[in-house]
Amino acid sequence: MDEADAARVVRLLEENGVKCWVLGGWGVDALEGRATRAHKDLDIFLALSEHALAWRLLHEDGFRLAYRWEENVELPGDLDAATQPTAYVLQHVDGREVDVHVLDDSAEPMAVLWDHRIELVAGALDGIGTIGGTEVRCLSARMQVVAHQGYDLPADQRADLERVERMLAP
Repeated sequence: MDEADAARVVRLLEENGVKCWVLGGWGVDALEGRATRAHKDLDIFLALSEHALAWRLLHEDGFRLAYRWEENVELPGDLDAATQPTAYVLQHVDGREVDVHVLDDSAEPMAVLWDHRIELVAGALDGIGTIGGTEVRCLSARMQVVAHQGYDLPADQRADLERVERMLAP
């Protein structure tokens, strides 16, 4: 997923009324305001209240459900079936991927809707960055650190985490 494609996905959602928050590698790059490496996918958080619209927009754009993550929780819904996933990957016919995790926006603060130990820290969704000149919502640097815990990080994600920790250093 190159810079132009990542920015295009965010614009597709945002321009159609879907708030999304970028995290992962593109989230770190967005906080820095520059692409620092190649990215396999675009990781995003979506609000449950806007999830069905995002699903439709991405499917109309050529993305299809590739797989559900282990931490996925099926919720009642009406996407393409009787349930809707909360942690999954969509893949475009050209191979691009969007990794989606859904947040419960009926709660204040928002909460994760997948089976994981992560809780959103104060200000978690307050990050603002840029991808390819497009301003994007993203996880705060502090939340990026939290999101990179609890699993073995590949080398590129370890490097991302080190960059985030430098952002947070006094």
